[in-house]
Amino acid sequence: MATIRPLERGDLPAVSALVRAHLPGWSRNADVLARNLLDHPWAPDEPRALVAAAEDGEITGSIGAQIRRLRFDDRQLTGVCVSHLVVAPDRRDGAAGAMLVKRLLSGDQDLTWTDSGTDQVVRIWRMFGAHVDHSRTCDWMLVLRAGRWLGHVTSTASRQRGRVGRRAVPVAGLPLHVARRLVGANANPQPQPEVAGSTTTASMIDESLAQISKGVRLRIDHDGPYLEYLFAHLDSLTGPVVRRLVRRRGQPIGWYAYVAGAVVGRVIHVAAGVREVEAVVADLVSDARSRGVAVLSGRLEPHLDEPLRRRFAVIGFAQRPMIHARDPELLAALASSRSLLTEIDLVDSEWWKAGVVR
Repeated sequence: MATIRPLERGDLPAVSALVRAHLPGWSRNADVLARNLLDHPWAPDEPRALVAAAEDGEITGSIGAQIRRLRFDDRQLTGVCVSHLVVAPDRRDGAAGAMLVKRLLSGDQDLTWTDSGTDQVVRIWRMFGAHVDHSRTCDWMLVLRAGRWLGHVTSTASRQRGRVGRRAVPVAGLPLHVARRLVGANANPQPQPEVAGSTTTASMIDESLAQISKGVRLRIDHDGPYLEYLFAHLDSLTGPVVRRLVRRRGQPIGWYAYVAGAVVGRVIHVAAGVREVEAVVADLVSDARSRGVAVLSGRLEPHLDEPLRRRFAVIGFAQRPMIHARDPELLAALASSRSLLTEIDLVDSEWWKAGVVR
């Protein structure tokens, strides 16, 4: 039977080789794993990431895990964000996958989550009391430049013998935006004159978070050093990530981040109080259109419901995020529009390859 223990730095080459071999599309190397799992600003002395080791010391399985500081009302909590779960195919008869998940979920953290799971992963998490986060299972899509997007879809289908994946069509549905007369001007509300967004920095966001987060019950407790690490890491993976702070009459009301792909842009964070989400999303859509983005997409989150309804966004099932918490009040808050648990903090997940065309 495999031994489950915390990840050590010397394990990284073996873990990288394991996940590259057995998780389709996963291309992270040992340096990226080190940055995410061991060296980020909130990393604990003992890593939360785990490995399964055979009697001879061979690494046969791994689960990635990163500490996230949470704020829930006036409480500071600890979260663990989970990325890869992988076990070598010839070692799966020993239940190493279940042992890794059980060990991880039995920790002292308040909340554990992962962005997507296969049927097998979902079954394992449910065995130990986790739930599918149904409020974040869908992706959304807005077509901003219909002709350009349709041309890209056609050329992609031609090159790939009729196959068109999520890079070109983030949601498998026909958006009415391709015939704008069917949705009218209401699907394209313009930013309000007193609201303006501008390129921002980690320190500027840090200084504005208290005001931006009024009315938000649950969020990642971002700070300057963590955001500096996060932005640098994302830029290294995807190219420059657009990040803008939005103000109303000079006062900060929200901020957002997205990857402006050559055709499809992926929104990975929108932060604002419930009353200001519409204004922040309006600036986001306007900025993406000005950069030539043809399609804007992202994960549907509870606080984005109203702005996306107003814009006739196409919604479709995309992932099955899993959550585990012992506090029922915390679980209830996660499903409300007063929670912020976005993709930007899932830096070792697979969102970046799902809907971004560079």
